[in-house]
Amino acid sequence: MKNKNLYKIGVVLYMSIFLSVVCVNCVLLAQGRNQQSVPVADLSLPQPEQQAQQQEKGGEMTFFGLLVAGGPVMIPLGLSSIIGTGLIIDMLVFRLKQKNFYDLELVKQVNQLVLEKQYDKAKEICNSAPQVIFKAFLAGIEKRNYRKTDIEAIVGEVLDRAIGNLTQQNMYINAVAVIAPMLGLLGTVTGMINAFNVIAFQAGLGKPELLAKGVSEALITTAAGLIIAIPVMSFYFYIRGRIRNLATQLSVLATDFIDNLCFSKRETGENV
Repeated sequence: MKNKNLYKIGVVLYMSIFLSVVCVNCVLLAQGRNQQSVPVADLSLPQPEQQAQQQEKGGEMTFFGLLVAGGPVMIPLGLSSIIGTGLIIDMLVFRLKQKNFYDLELVKQVNQLVLEKQYDKAKEICNSAPQVIFKAFLAGIEKRNYRKTDIEAIVGEVLDRAIGNLTQQNMYINAVAVIAPMLGLLGTVTGMINAFNVIAFQAGLGKPELLAKGVSEALITTAAGLIIAIPVMSFYFYIRGRIRNLATQLSVLATDFIDNLCFSKRETGENV
């Protein structure tokens, strides 16, 4: 079991880093190419000298260059991208699988055994099955002498706890989607502060390349924050819908089970 959990963690981390790097690299590199395609004349230098400097620099800004140009805010943005991707993969690949919550064949067997009043056999199946629904069934069978409303509350509590855990992790995904653009806005503010400091203290109006550094930092961090936030927020709403559908399915299965349990109690003359 420990090795299996380590394998899952490794897969999540690897896919998170890979997807984050690919997505941010593609978008930011495309932005860098567009910026490079528009030449900016440096009026502070004679034209021949300017052309010589451009030839010495040559080439396009790399992905690493864009990260550096974005300033220190790119570090928490990169971490938020990795964390968000990891949480999404964990939810979609591991946690939201149907086999973690119910098995329709076993559900039918348990319901049939309950109708036949073979409660011990039904409890054995529930104890051996790892799915969440059977933990709720087991709690209902053990409290079968209670009133129907009490059984519904007991079964519902078990299911609500399982759905609550999923909802809590999905809220972490939402937190990443909210924090990422705020970090981008922080980078925008720091970049503009740097740009105005250049104007105030380093005669930036005469050297536009110095002024452009702060403006570039502001734009890159803003774009990076939005690039991270938009897909993460989309996955948050998609996963929230999946969780609601799962809760509805579990509720239907639990209702059928409780009805069968109460029906078997009526046949034996027990109080419902």
